[in-house]
Amino acid sequence: MADSPPSRKSSLSFLLWIPLGLLVFFFMLPSLVTWWPPASVERRTQRQRLTERVQVAGGWDAIRGACIALAEQNTNGFYYHWHDTNLPPAIVALRPLMVQYSPQYGYVSMRIFGIHSTGGHSTPYFGLEIDTTTNSIGHKHGSGYDNGGVIGNQHSVAVQVADGIYEVY
Repeated sequence: MADSPPSRKSSLSFLLWIPLGLLVFFFMLPSLVTWWPPASVERRTQRQRLTERVQVAGGWDAIRGACIALAEQNTNGFYYHWHDTNLPPAIVALRPLMVQYSPQYGYVSMRIFGIHSTGGHSTPYFGLEIDTTTNSIGHKHGSGYDNGGVIGNQHSVAVQVADGIYEVY
């Protein structure tokens, strides 16, 4: 039996895969942009920024005291946007996008981070709920007003970070 010459594959066949890979990458790029960075990475960054802002504000006690004072001054409730400057300095230091208080629930809700982006990456919701009265005892934080979801992107995880203060995402 005669030895047949070894079959020789073209070493240039891998060049055909390069344009195909680039084409797939080109069409997947828009979807890659919308999910990067992952929520876990973004949440860690949000917590770090909030920690820095809390220190500037004077700590969790100063923030809770400011929220209680604001609730006592506004017995009918209030709703502020990020551009409102008539908030106490401890709250302004957090740079909230929205501050909301409804007296029947007895806590102040703040949206610190979170914005929807059409066709791009949306920043996930991250907020605070601060107890101001005993009305909030027994309330499941993170469920929002009337159990309709939190202000923002309808997330409902609540973690207590200090006495009467919950981070909600």
